[in-house]
Amino acid sequence: MLALGTVVIAILGTQYPFNYRLTGFAVHRRWDRIDWSWFPRHPGGEIRFDRDFVVNLVMLIPLGIGFGLWRRARAIRAIAESLALGILTSATLELAQLATPYRYTSFADVWRNALGCMVGCLLALMAQRRLTGSTVPVEPHRDPEADR
Repeated sequence: MLALGTVVIAILGTQYPFNYRLTGFAVHRRWDRIDWSWFPRHPGGEIRFDRDFVVNLVMLIPLGIGFGLWRRARAIRAIAESLALGILTSATLELAQLATPYRYTSFADVWRNALGCMVGCLLALMAQRRLTGSTVPVEPHRDPEADR
């Protein structure tokens, strides 16, 4: 429920007022304005760490927490999958913003959101390990020769 709620809130926060213009001209015009830089910069050239940085980093942390609590896999796999989930979710939200006249699409937002999702998964796995004293259950190694 945490993950689903996070996605709903992220959609509302990034897409409202849902004024989509799905014409080829509108999307093409917005595509040319995408900020493809890894780090947004001030007009003077220095890297900008602002409220947007924090909001994008924090936005998908609950999704990562929900995923980390739900996913029963080795920690490294769950972390990698949460990063992929964050990239997919964030890229979808950013691409949908291309069809809205009031939103701004940025590559930096994608990696920040994805990093937030991965951090959330890490936090969930660390809390789970601390509370239970163990890691996520993993199937024991089976020797195929012993089954014969």
